Amino acid sequence: MANNSVTVSQLPNTTFMASTDRIIVLSNTSGNASVRTIAMSNFSNNIIVASAPANSSSNGFAGAIAYDNTHFYVCIANNAWVRTSLASF
Repeated sequence: MANNSVTVSQLPNTTFMASTDRIIVLSNTSGNASVRTIAMSNFSNNIIVASAPANSSSNGFAGAIAYDNTHFYVCIANNAWVRTSLASF
């Protein structure tokens, strides 16, 4: 088995996580390291992202919301986005 471990500073930055992405937490409170994996789908579905998806099949999970200067986007199913134009009032 290959050793794929990295330090926190080596992890890539992201502005959006898909429901299939996972966060891995290492815990060492008792002196024995243990790994816990949390799927993004376990978090609230009402995550607001301040950047638009690149296209209608970009990574996303149902309930995610995004926006830009001209549109409001809602992810209606995994990797399925719809958008509506913004209008001033």
